Amino acid sequence: MVGCGWSNPFDDNIPYKTRFEDGLEFFEDEKYPKAAQQFNIIVERASHTDLGDDALFFLAESYFLDEDYGLALIEYEKLVSRMGFSPYIEKTRWRICETLMALSPNYYHDQESSKKAVTEIQQFLDDYPSSNYSVGADNLIKDLRLRLAEKSMETGVLYFKLKAYDSAIVSYKIVINDYYDTKYYRNANLEVIRCLVLLDKQEEAKEFLDGLGASDKSLVNDSFKEEASQILNNNS
Repeated sequence: MVGCGWSNPFDDNIPYKTRFEDGLEFFEDEKYPKAAQQFNIIVERASHTDLGDDALFFLAESYFLDEDYGLALIEYEKLVSRMGFSPYIEKTRWRICETLMALSPNYYHDQESSKKAVTEIQQFLDDYPSSNYSVGADNLIKDLRLRLAEKSMETGVLYFKLKAYDSAIVSYKIVINDYYDTKYYRNANLEVIRCLVLLDKQEEAKEFLDGLGASDKSLVNDSFKEEASQILNNNS
């Protein structure tokens, strides 16, 4: 380490500025664990100095770029809570959105973190409507909403297989009411009709279809009407 010109991470006599410069050099060389080691020492021992703000941001960035999203999120959230007026705050808020997205599970797992990510991204867009990250934020929300819609859709399918049609309808209506802008919206409406028919509620199914035709003419086209008619007539 000495021969390479970098500071010994365990030497308490190394000036913080030197540590920070060494950390940046590791960071630029994409040696993120070594960079994090240097920045973390500054964060722990010199958060009160002018370097503390910068070190905390680069510590979080080192974790993020090393795909250690759990630790990255902790450090980004520390920066937001401690240093609300930091010049890094906007990028930090965006990184929190990206980190939550990375931590969000596949659709078949619990989706609470996905819901949290959507809320965080929407808040970011509200606070920074002209941000350079706004397009990326919009795309993240679309991806997350699609994932949440898929989760509700698959839950409906599971209930349907169990012949728990009332519960299936509840899941499909979540898609209809909350994720109407996703590709699952069309099928969710058809599946509600199918479940009502299987519950021997043909009249309610027809009323549902008629109401849908009155409120959403763009959805209830000839193709949709034909599929809905087959469901109503075939009772399956």
